[in-house]
Amino acid sequence: MKNKLSPFSAAALAVLLCSCATTSVEKTWKSPDRAEGPVQKLAVLAVSDDSMVRPGLENRFARDIRNRGQAVITTVALLSLPEIKADKAAAAALLRQEGADSILIVRLVDKSAYDRQVRATPAAFVPMATGYADYGWSGYYDVAFMEMGVTYSTLRDYLVLDSSLFDLKNGQRLWSALTQTTLKEGADRLVVADDLAAKVAAALRKDGMIR
Repeated sequence: MKNKLSPFSAAALAVLLCSCATTSVEKTWKSPDRAEGPVQKLAVLAVSDDSMVRPGLENRFARDIRNRGQAVITTVALLSLPEIKADKAAAAALLRQEGADSILIVRLVDKSAYDRQVRATPAAFVPMATGYADYGWSGYYDVAFMEMGVTYSTLRDYLVLDSSLFDLKNGQRLWSALTQTTLKEGADRLVVADDLAAKVAAALRKDGMIR
């Protein structure tokens, strides 16, 4: 006899599975003027001054883009962000020398933080034998400060990133994706970065931009 999930159980399982996801692709765009077919070789550039974030993101994006045979390089060892800003034409020329015909730029466009507090136990005060009649504001504050109620706090960051693919020859945007990432307090940043890279690589592949 086969066991079947009730509609409620199936819905609960779906919610549980979805709760594991940290990044969602909100929308994508593809240039209508671009010829069909994947790029030949792309360079990955993560715009971040953090010495850990840029190489970490670039390596993860390159790994997920490469997993079906797509040629890709990272830029962190080739060019610093100030060098690119100082001479974009020279930066593009260097990347073309490395064989890249396109560049995927990943950048943060918005960030918001939410702190949610939930009281776990009722508020508890220790009343004074003389009552509060003769208390000034400082005495009253001392009693309030000694409240024994337990409160749990949950901090979440919501990050909106833009990942845009450009042609290195003419500078035109070929494709872009807007993603939202939920970063929970205490979350493993490497797992979150893996999920982001995988989702963007899948969107690039779905739109025919890479192999």
